[in-house]
Amino acid sequence: MKLSRYLHDSLDALGIGACEYDAEMRAVGWNSTFLQLFPEDEGVIYVGEPYGDNLLRFYRGRLPPEELPDIERHVSEGVARHENQTQPFEFIHHGRRLRASSLRAPDGGRVRLWQRLDVESHAETAPELVLPIIDALPFIPDGATILDTKERVIAANNAFRRLYDLPRGRPVVGRTLNEIIAWCWRGASPAGAWRAAISNGLRYDGVPFEIELPGQRWLRLIARHSTGGLSFFTHADITVAKRQQMELLEAQEALRRANAALAELAETDGLTGLANRRRFVAGLADAVALPQPLALMMIDVDHFKSINDRFGHLVGDACLKVIAEVVADQVRPVSALVARIGGEEFGILLCGLRIETVHEIATAIRRALALVPWQTLHAELTGVTVSIGLCAGEGPLDGTSLHARADDALYAAKRNGRDRIETASRQATPQRIAG
Repeated sequence: MKLSRYLHDSLDALGIGACEYDAEMRAVGWNSTFLQLFPEDEGVIYVGEPYGDNLLRFYRGRLPPEELPDIERHVSEGVARHENQTQPFEFIHHGRRLRASSLRAPDGGRVRLWQRLDVESHAETAPELVLPIIDALPFIPDGATILDTKERVIAANNAFRRLYDLPRGRPVVGRTLNEIIAWCWRGASPAGAWRAAISNGLRYDGVPFEIELPGQRWLRLIARHSTGGLSFFTHADITVAKRQQMELLEAQEALRRANAALAELAETDGLTGLANRRRFVAGLADAVALPQPLALMMIDVDHFKSINDRFGHLVGDACLKVIAEVVADQVRPVSALVARIGGEEFGILLCGLRIETVHEIATAIRRALALVPWQTLHAELTGVTVSIGLCAGEGPLDGTSLHARADDALYAAKRNGRDRIETASRQATPQRIAG
């Protein structure tokens, strides 16, 4: 939603500042009143500026030095308000009280509007008007406090004391919320995270924020400010809802982990722990589509049927496990996908390597297998060898052709006596790319 120049001028005439942001929270346009209300943006804001960068500039100009270490938290909370705002809130900037509203556009963007609330009287701070509010505190079911212009409590109800577990003799009046919460934690603070939350809450009307108390308890605070500088806070216990939310998030995370484990299981060979054929085929399809050197190594165990027939399937399975470990160890330093294709056949997909390097890895696999103490698996098992076929090319490639040529090289190794390495006679044919 892009506002016309006419609408910008109309909002200027009404004294309303406006700034538009797209669905990616980047600035699209603004009017003159916006720059009057936020002079720090004059000549600095630009089309395409992320909202987070705008907030960073906003907070750098208004936070006291002791709060600057929490500036990233202020920015992240401001971005969250921008994304989720449904009701106006108020705050003071450059001595002006502003009401901030937000309108969501059909395309996902937002238009933020700021209206100045001109104040000429401080009558609300008069004692005769404050006293009735204090008298009403006992009738408010949630915790309630009134803060003065220096952010100190001047009145609180009993529900507030109960929420913060404050003993009868513990002073409240004259204390800041920071001091009260610090006393609740008594040195066991979770990094003082509430301080930035309260600091933000003191600036914005009607924006809920949460703080944690000992014993895994949570409160939601909402501030309202008078024109004369007094603040009225409500404090509600949201522990049950918060715990339910945390349990839901934990359940969702557990489900995510379970689904990830199932997905991994579905793509893992149960005997060797290597990738299975399904994962290998998917990995090959992804790899051949990229413009990169690519090599495929196919390995088949020599005379595996006779090993099963002579020594039994348990010994055969143990041989496959050993071979899988040896192969994985030799290719570990490079980017590779090692899979058991099926039976006694293995496939290794190696990305970014030339055929000479791949041949060296294949040679290292054969040498490592020759050093395995096979007789520990069976006294009469003196050795196990493999035949290896190699094929390489420069992507993008035809995956079927690459696989077929590696298989041809493997069968050539079988025909030529086994326990050897053969390389495909020519590189795989590059896949034709449209355009």
